[in-house]
Amino acid sequence: MTGLHEEQAALVKKSFIRILPHRDAFSKSLYDRLFTVAPEARSLFTSDIERQREKLVATLAFVVNGASDLDKLSGEVRALGRRHKDYGVEFGHYAILRNVLVDTLAEYLGDDFTPDVQAAWASLYDELAEAMTNPDNPSR
Repeated sequence: MTGLHEEQAALVKKSFIRILPHRDAFSKSLYDRLFTVAPEARSLFTSDIERQREKLVATLAFVVNGASDLDKLSGEVRALGRRHKDYGVEFGHYAILRNVLVDTLAEYLGDDFTPDVQAAWASLYDELAEAMTNPDNPSR
């Protein structure tokens, strides 16, 4: 993990700030979309979905704030990946969530979801997913 270029990190932060006032609706929309696209994923969430939605927003805030230097977050992100694996999350789920996140961001950001913003979020997600799916390989 390295981090996003400063311009990309700034785009992610700026767009996330726009999402924050709508975090409850955003997280609900994301999970509704996820369970529509991948209904089998619902069984992975055995705890309170409201709490899970809060965790999602908190995790996004954590990684967005560290987007320019993801190496500092490496330990936490790898641990998150190990926990997700223990929960039953499979490699293919990451691609599904990537698409769901991008679609939900597009919905909430509207015209501000430019190709550059989309590319910045995709880069951030891809770096995180790589670390989470290879949590025991710190060289990746």
